[in-house]
Amino acid sequence: MAIHDLLLGSLVKYPMLAFLIISTTFLLTRTIYRVFFHPISQVPGPLAPKLTSLWLYYHAYIGDEASTIHKLHEEYGPYVRVSPNEIDISDAEAIAPIYITKGGFTKAPCYANFDIDGHKTIFSTTDMDYRKPRASAVVGMFSTKSIRENEAAIYGCVDRMVSRMQEEAKTGRPVNVLNLARSLAVDAVSTHLFRENYNATSEKGNRLSVSAFVDAFVAVGRFFYLPNTTFIWLGWAVEKVVPDEHTATSMEVVDKFVDNLVSSTPKGATNYPGRLIAIGLETSEVKAQCKDLIFAGTDSTGMNLATICRQLALNPDKYASTTHLSPCDLIINNE
Repeated sequence: MAIHDLLLGSLVKYPMLAFLIISTTFLLTRTIYRVFFHPISQVPGPLAPKLTSLWLYYHAYIGDEASTIHKLHEEYGPYVRVSPNEIDISDAEAIAPIYITKGGFTKAPCYANFDIDGHKTIFSTTDMDYRKPRASAVVGMFSTKSIRENEAAIYGCVDRMVSRMQEEAKTGRPVNVLNLARSLAVDAVSTHLFRENYNATSEKGNRLSVSAFVDAFVAVGRFFYLPNTTFIWLGWAVEKVVPDEHTATSMEVVDKFVDNLVSSTPKGATNYPGRLIAIGLETSEVKAQCKDLIFAGTDSTGMNLATICRQLALNPDKYASTTHLSPCDLIINNE
């Protein structure tokens, strides 16, 4: 009893000591649990991600998450523990059960970091009942039949991009292929899904008006795994401390395009915003869903096409074997 009273008295007298003892005990207990007793403790991987999510946050932030985890798969196999509660899987047989069968697995809460203007999107929502009617409104527009029916308009976007590339090449200055590829992507997406051309290929200068908007969403990937509350406060702080005028202007341009698009879409229209309006969505959400498609359709397609052009330039023999293909054929073959 005397020893107990002595220890208790010491802890009361020295609160900092009490804090250190309690903190150390907590961390030690949690470490032992995560390494040896956690439900996924048997999944192989390096020690750091078993102990803390900071390891994954760090690699996502510096941009080498994919290559780092790929190396771990080469070392540990198809299943690697990349955080205390997460497993990364490199196994083709896992694609169907995770992404397709019965709607796939439920997404992690951090997908909320991709919400737009306070609305869940097809990509960010974790609620399958919420996603289903919104996805159904657009999935038919990606069918081969739908694309072929609008083939002339899509090829028109390709022709304008090629003409712009030729025009830029005549100046003798380096051509910003990524800008041009992105301009084609946003024009094709807007022309096919919205039935209204964003007309990015007509823009002059080093920066595409939509680029900063897209880049801002791509940058979210650096903080993708953060808890949503932390992410929101961090975004607010960055905006206040390091405001970016170009990004703000790009956001305004995209907002104006989407505002005009939605407000001019008549009742019964078969374009994407018309389909969303038909299922009873609020105007603000229709705009958010349209912005989501602009981001999704511009970044991946634009980056893929720019990469293809770069690789063809670096490999003339491959370029010679594809000269009979149009840029649109290259996009289709890539997908």
